[in-house]
Formats: sequence, C-alpha cells, structure tokens
Amino acid sequence: SKVTSILPNSKYSQMTGESTFIGLNSNSIFRIDPRLPGTKRVETEMKSYAVKNDFSCGTTTGSGELAVASAKGELRLFNKLDKRAKTLLPMFGDPILGVDTTENGKLILATCKTYLLLINTELTDGSGASGFTKSMGGAESKPIPKRLQLKPEHVAYMGSAPSFTPARFSTGQSEERAIITSSGPYVITWNLRRVKQGHLYDYQIKKYDDVVVADNFRYGQDRSIVVTLPENVTMISKKSLACPSPKSLRSHIVDEY
Repeated sequence: SKVTSILPNSKYSQMTGESTFIGLNSNSIFRIDPRLPGTKRVETEMKSYAVKNDFSCGTTTGSGELAVASAKGELRLFNKLDKRAKTLLPMFGDPILGVDTTENGKLILATCKTYLLLINTELTDGSGASGFTKSMGGAESKPIPKRLQLKPEHVAYMGSAPSFTPARFSTGQSEERAIITSSGPYVITWNLRRVKQGHLYDYQIKKYDDVVVADNFRYGQDRSIVVTLPENVTMISKKSLACPSPKSLRSHIVDEY
C-alpha cells in the first residue's frame, strides 16, 4: 500500500547528508532508500503487521528510536525499525494526528484533535532505561500522560472547538523548553518546564487574520516562531504572544517579528 507518512532516521538527520529515511503505511514501518531501483524499500529493514494498525504518524529520537502512533489512539515505541515494539501505550482512544519527541527520547508529545498528551518514557525502576529500550510493563507501570487543553472559557471566546495541528517541541542542540501548536487562526505555546511542574493551563496565544497551516520554532531558538499561513510564511517573536484574555482571543494581532 502507499506511503502515508515519512520521517527522518533520527531527529535532525534531515540536516545531514543521510540518504535514507523511514516510511509508514497503515500496517508497516520500513526504510526507504531513493537510490534503490523499483519500490525503493530496504527489504531487510521493515516491520509489518498482519492486523491493520492504522498507523497515522511517527517520529524519531536523536539516537534513531521510533515512536509510531495510530488512528486508534495507540503509541508504539521501537528500539529498532525491524524489531517488535518494546512498549505499547494505549492512549484515550482518540486518533493521534501528530507525534514528536525530545532529542533524548525521554518525553513524547502526541496531538489529538482537541488536546495534547505529554508522556514520560522513563522507567520508574531507577535503571535509566526508557520505554524505547525496555517494556514499560503492565497497566500499573504505564505512564500517565499530562493532558494539555484549552480552558472552556477560552474555547468559548474563540467561537469553536479547537482542532490542533501537530504539536512540536522547540528544536536545537539545547534542552527543549517549549511546546507549540495551532488551531484555526490561533498559535498556542506552553512552557515545558511549567508543564512538568503541573501548570497545564499556563499557555500563551496569538491570533492571525488567516488559518494557520503549520507552525514550529526556529531551529536552536524557542523565542522565534515560524508560522505558515495559506499564502505566506512569517517569523514572529514569542514575546508577541499573550496570556489568553477576551481581548487577545477576539482581536487580530498583526505585529510581526
């Protein structure tokens, strides 16, 4: 079946001379090498399932571990592409639309339509291992995700239920410090340190005159945000975002970086 998603061999490997990448379809994960004839698939590096898992998206860590999500709301963590998943995490049952990891793989960010899930992959046994390299065990030892969503009063101000674009961590060589997503004309960011401390509603918002197609942090910086609109790509300063209020949610803010 056709390729439904592609991802780099490791986080940021697209910035190197790496020639191959990883592809997904509804029930398979495989390496793609454009230099090969025919299908371009590396037959010795693939994992297929007889049952249709509805794989929807995936991501990789800095060392090449894989997190693969599904439309069933499941998340599988792989140490290597051609091996069985080390950990299967059943989420809340909603389709996962996007997934990202920190470079060290200790945190995973999954995007559902109306909320985000922040998942800690570190095992609680003190070994320093993660769910990518060792099974996270039974239901009692599965991590409890932190659920990030907008306050009901802010959703009311916005006039419609959120429909999040795939959320991302800030990028670069330093430790990730922020999370970004968008919904309609709104760009929303969370402070990752604050979220870890339990402040799940500590977010900032900026409104545009048009629907935001995609957004991400500038590489190496969490203070500059690249925003893609239907007919324009712009860069803004994180300082231009505001704490949500009736004024900031209803008015179109057009100041740019």
